[in-house]
Amino acid sequence: MSDRRSVSSLKSPPLPGSQQFTGSCFSVEAIRELDKRSAAAQGLSEFELMQRAGYAAFAHLINQWPTAKRIAVLCGTGNNGGDGWVIAKHLEEQGLSCDVFLLGQSSRISGAALEAHEEWRKFASATERSFLDCADFGKDEIGYDVVVDALVGIGFQGLARPELIGLIDSVNQMASPVLSLDIPSGLNADTGEAGSAVIEAHTTLTFIAMKPGLLTGRARDVVGRLVLEPLATPSGVFNEVGAVAHSWAYELPPALSMPRRPAAHKGSFGHVLVVGGHVGMGGAAILAASAALRAGAGLVSLATRSCNVPAAISRHPEVMTRSIDQPEDLSPMFEDASVIVVGPGLGMDGWSRACFKLVQESNKALVVDADALNLLAEETSFENLTAGSVLTPHPGEAARLASMRVADVEANRFHWAQMLARQYQSTVILKGAGSIVAPNRPGDTLHVCSIGNPGMATGGMGDVLAGLVGALLAQGYEAELAALGGTLAHAAAGDLAWREYGIGLTATDVIDRLGAVLTPGMPRAMDYC
Repeated sequence: MSDRRSVSSLKSPPLPGSQQFTGSCFSVEAIRELDKRSAAAQGLSEFELMQRAGYAAFAHLINQWPTAKRIAVLCGTGNNGGDGWVIAKHLEEQGLSCDVFLLGQSSRISGAALEAHEEWRKFASATERSFLDCADFGKDEIGYDVVVDALVGIGFQGLARPELIGLIDSVNQMASPVLSLDIPSGLNADTGEAGSAVIEAHTTLTFIAMKPGLLTGRARDVVGRLVLEPLATPSGVFNEVGAVAHSWAYELPPALSMPRRPAAHKGSFGHVLVVGGHVGMGGAAILAASAALRAGAGLVSLATRSCNVPAAISRHPEVMTRSIDQPEDLSPMFEDASVIVVGPGLGMDGWSRACFKLVQESNKALVVDADALNLLAEETSFENLTAGSVLTPHPGEAARLASMRVADVEANRFHWAQMLARQYQSTVILKGAGSIVAPNRPGDTLHVCSIGNPGMATGGMGDVLAGLVGALLAQGYEAELAALGGTLAHAAAGDLAWREYGIGLTATDVIDRLGAVLTPGMPRAMDYC
């Protein structure tokens, strides 16, 4: 009999960092083509490639849960179910207790999945059971040590059928850890959308290549530990099919890792002007200015309401802080600025609008954040931004910019990041779990950040990112590189802070670690994670 307490501990969410991935991500259509090319390059049939995937999953299961004695394998009628039949066969061969449940009618199984089903039946001690038999198996007194999810694969889209929803809900109520094959059932492999119900996996073992929907949005809650098994696919195969995105983990783009010249001076690294901090909201603008300093800007100025000046000078005397109680006092500050960060704590009243209009007319590259994004959504006359600008919306701000619901944006984060980049002719960072960086050039590869942690879900983090991106722009990096590098450095610094503080880390904790992340040769997040 399995120990329910030890099983429950396995169900606990993995630590941040277990979903990190660096490399190309491919659409469902491209993955299907890669499957064919992988099999052809290795001289394998579709069934033989399925056997290889199933055996890899079996080996992973045994290695991760070596004491597991009783396993449930949930199969669908498609190829994802075929992988499940292969696992079940190997479990039977090892003499382990394996209950197999089928969602759908066995008459619908075809192709390679049918071959796998027939192979399993040669070894099976019992026939498969109907999914109706496991509607309440989460209440089973004995329980399972591991549940294998091979119900529906990367072809799933839209809403799940009622019988699948019921089965998923039953699985999610169990204490047993779940190993999902290729993708948690119910999740959209292209977008990360979960339209109705989705398996909450402890581990997801995905095959051949990474799917973008595993790395962003709702997926970050349900994929658990993410493992890629390429099935010995030759590296050249991946060059034959175009990727839709590139995922980044604990490394910066090489162009951001260049050491500074010994003869450099403050004028070599640009001048960031932060505009924001209305009455009662000065902290946001101060945080953005602090981040710009720690991210290496040569000079940082802060234009804010007079009530915030003492606090700003006290926190960072290095920041040239000036009062702009009258919006027109802002214009003289534009001449020396390399880039303007606008929005942190800016507010939404007449003063705010006047300041943002002046900033927009400055012809400087902008980092548009927070309240400035909301003003941009309200005022169509503000749509024309200077070339080389960066927008940093969270999903709510993105929804306002796109005139859509937040749920619509979250359902396809890649699409809406790209649409906003085109609409505003600017690079867009769509923030959130698995932040998306979308360049404004059609056809350019999207980027996804697969690091960061839930401790960063606290006030001020967006202000830090805005100041950080502004500092990189000021140092001469192009908008796409500044946005990508800023997003990665922000997340890596957050992970360093998480390891020290855990829940309760602050935006200031992240600021304090930016220099270590951005400086070549210093111990950085990638050295500890």
